[in-house]
Amino acid sequence: MLTLPVTLADLWPADAVSSARPDDDAIDWLSPSRGWRERSSAVPLPFAGGLAVLCHEAAVAPAALQFLRECGLPATGPVVTFQDGPGARASVARLAVQGHRIGLTYAPRHPAAPGEAYVTELATFASLNDKAELAELLPAGAAPAREVVAPDRLAAALARRNGSLPLVLKAGSRLGTGAGRDVAICRTPADLDAARRKLALAERIVIEEHCDFATTWCLHYAAGDAGVTWCGATEQVSDPEGGYHGNWWAPGPGPGEAAVEVGRYAAIAGWVRGYRGFLGVDVGRTPDGRWLAFDLNFRVNGSTLQALVGDALVDAWGAGCTRLRYGIPFPGPFEEMLDRLLAFHRRRELLPVLVFDTPRLGLTGESDAPVCGVIAAGADRGAVAAVFDRMQEAGFACAD
Repeated sequence: MLTLPVTLADLWPADAVSSARPDDDAIDWLSPSRGWRERSSAVPLPFAGGLAVLCHEAAVAPAALQFLRECGLPATGPVVTFQDGPGARASVARLAVQGHRIGLTYAPRHPAAPGEAYVTELATFASLNDKAELAELLPAGAAPAREVVAPDRLAAALARRNGSLPLVLKAGSRLGTGAGRDVAICRTPADLDAARRKLALAERIVIEEHCDFATTWCLHYAAGDAGVTWCGATEQVSDPEGGYHGNWWAPGPGPGEAAVEVGRYAAIAGWVRGYRGFLGVDVGRTPDGRWLAFDLNFRVNGSTLQALVGDALVDAWGAGCTRLRYGIPFPGPFEEMLDRLLAFHRRRELLPVLVFDTPRLGLTGESDAPVCGVIAAGADRGAVAAVFDRMQEAGFACAD
């Protein structure tokens, strides 16, 4: 069994339950896919540390849990299952009545439980994750130059810039955000028009300097009662429009101490406000050498587990680097997907971190193929890329 340096059990009360599924009415800036919403509930399973996790039943059937444990993941805590969004909300309400605290990943529009039932006070949780509040949580000069405006003032604010491009527009929202769906990189007037349509329903809009980062990183921290703990860094894989496609990890210093201290400042700012849990600080280095933080996510991040498990994979497998990818579909039966993943795992090429039996949802309008999330390991990036090539040959739809 892989040993993790920090788990949710180190950060949350002993009676806490992880609730990572976003509510159906709170996905303004998240994926509209129901499949994604349901399987997101299972992301915290491997690092819950024995705390209960509220999961869709298609992620935690006995075969799925046994498979994750066989792959060395400590998915050993109790699970509370649901079948859909209303069922998840009803479970949260019931758990709160039973005296459990609820640990969220995404802020709700309409809370399912009284405010005192949540691990982090809801207004604090929403504020910390609001992109319009980012600069208030960082040292002076540690964020890209930015202006926050009401939607009806956006046109005037852009006019003052006399058509200067590129720039970045972001949604300021108290709801959850992710995977770049609340971000628009504008290089041309046509991009700007599309961005204004994309962000039309935002509560506030952030106009931000476009920075020419060579690489960007997610810096991981854990905030518990005793303080803030550094958990490592993962290099982001993003497309030119800011969409998220996974992460790279390698042993060593990562982006360096100056970047880590920028992130630590934000983590402590959240901690003193009462936040408890994992968080990620997205940073990039400018051509003149400055580290700037351009996003804060006070929640479990996509690459939280990758950062936590990296050193263990070095020790157990001799891995030189890893690549995380979620949402990889498989065209065959769920059980066959598990068998093929296990073969890769036994060759020390993959650590499966999530498996989801999508056909159990009865979806219409989107793929109903079983889906997995994996951490591929190898001596270097070329070796890791070859693992994904072999996954493709084995039937997984994982071409970049």
